Formats: sequence, structure tokens, C-alpha cells
Amino acid sequence: MGHNAVLGSQQLTEKQIIDRTHPAVVLGKTFRQDGRVLNAGVIVAKDANGEMAAYEPELAGAGTWEATTAVSVGELKLPTVANGHYYRATTGGTTGGTQPTWPTEDEASVADGTVVWQEAGLLGVDDLAGGGVLTERIDTAAEQVGAVLVHGTAVAANLSIAGAAPAVADIEALEGIGIYPI
Repeated sequence: MGHNAVLGSQQLTEKQIIDRTHPAVVLGKTFRQDGRVLNAGVIVAKDANGEMAAYEPELAGAGTWEATTAVSVGELKLPTVANGHYYRATTGGTTGGTQPTWPTEDEASVADGTVVWQEAGLLGVDDLAGGGVLTERIDTAAEQVGAVLVHGTAVAANLSIAGAAPAVADIEALEGIGIYPI
């Protein structure tokens, strides 16, 4: 996204952000250096240290792992011994009798009974306050600051949470901080 020196004018070169109703406000925000690649359009939020990371609205309700329990695809769980990560079921089924060894590598998978878990992120990004929409791809292993839309209009088709389209509640949360998807 480029900016020029004419007041009230901007040149938008990325298709993710447009401005039909009012000017976008895009700020450079410090991102958590967790080695993840975040694509343009991902909704981001502040973690406990005030750094930006991928927003995961269902994380607050994630329970801890339990033996021989039915799990649905997309369900989030935490290890019984906290390791700072959470996990998403990519294959549903029934968990095993003993807890798996949880991987901490970005998006690594582990089998657990008939369930497959994928490492889905680091804890602390379930509150959208102070967040927004990432306007360009950032590799947090190489870059620390990324451009975040904090007020303005975004194309809803390009928004994502954990690689999926945001739910109605997520859109409402964005509108609550001044971002209006169209």
C-alpha cells in the first residue's frame, strides 16, 4: 500500500484494503517474533506483551486435553501441562488413552487416537482490542513491524482467522473497533 503527499488521497496497490466510505488508518505495529508467516487479510490482535499476533477468538473457551474423548474437526485444546501453545483438531475422532507429545513447531501435527492435532499458535491473542487487519504479508522470523489497518474499510472476502472466513461475531468485533468489511 502506497501513500502520497496529497491530503486526503492515497494509492492502494494491495487488493485487500479499499476505501469507499472513509480513509483507512494503517499503522505500523510490532509483531510477536514467533517465526510465523501471516498473510495479508489476517485479523490480528495484541498479545499479553502488547505485540500483534494472529487473532483466535475461540481460544478463550478452549479446554484442556482429555483421554478417550470425542473431538470434532476445528476444536481447540490445550495440553494438560501448559507449553504456551494451543492445538486445533484437523481430523476428528476420539483421543487416545495417553496424552500425545505436543509439538511446538509452527503448524506441526501429532496423532492422538483417531484425532490429528495441529499446532495452531501461541497463547494470548483472543481479545481483539488494539487489533486490526494485516495489510501485507509479514514473516515474523525476519520482520518485526507490519502494517495493520486499525480504522477503515476492508474487503470481507480477504479477511481470515486461522485460515478460514471470520464468523459474524468476528465481523461485529471488527466493526466495534472501526473496521467495516464490505
